[in-house]
Amino acid sequence: MPLTLEHRRVGDITIVTCAGRIVEGSESIALQQMLDDLFIYGPYLVLHLGAVDFVDSSGLGLLIRNISRAKRAHGNVRLCGLSARLIEALEVTHLRPICDAHETEDEAIAAFYERTASGGGVTPLHADILCVTASSDVQAYVRGLLTQAGYGVQTAGNLPDGLILLQVSHPKLVIVDAALRQTRETRTAEKFNGLADKLRVLELPEDFARRDPGQAGQWLLDQVRALCITT
Repeated sequence: MPLTLEHRRVGDITIVTCAGRIVEGSESIALQQMLDDLFIYGPYLVLHLGAVDFVDSSGLGLLIRNISRAKRAHGNVRLCGLSARLIEALEVTHLRPICDAHETEDEAIAAFYERTASGGGVTPLHADILCVTASSDVQAYVRGLLTQAGYGVQTAGNLPDGLILLQVSHPKLVIVDAALRQTRETRTAEKFNGLADKLRVLELPEDFARRDPGQAGQWLLDQVRALCITT
């Protein structure tokens, strides 16, 4: 089965979902090219390998090389969903200690937010504001605006990813689409909004994306400051 690759962003972490074979040749070249492109955005990646049916020696070397590359940049490439066959290969080659492997994406993402072993220090991914909006353009606008104003911001494009970040990053303020805030029809939506109820929440109006950018930006900054979020 040829290798297929998909990726998405969850906060500052990139999730790469792989399906097929990671073997020498075009498959490894394609994966390496994607990783090269994604490293530009930061050294925090999760490789979901649940649908990978075979990894050859070259492919395993590619994984190890990029894990080392990320660690040199003070990040990591974490793995999740490994098959029994791949776990066995890592154990036989004594490479498993090098790999930070997890059963699920949620666990792999959460590992990036663990506090330092010395106690209490925040991770490089710490942010006080979580923005959950379906529009990638609004995500970029809100993040750029608030970052320039001195705030730390994480973004997500849907409630499942937003819920993960809400649970692991412990933001002070949640900015969320009004429509997403009002829904409680799924277990994920109910849990996300239930947790958000305990925090300060700013709902983005339905017409936010169509507003004049200067006016929208000033409104957003005024609202954030009114909610006592300081830089």
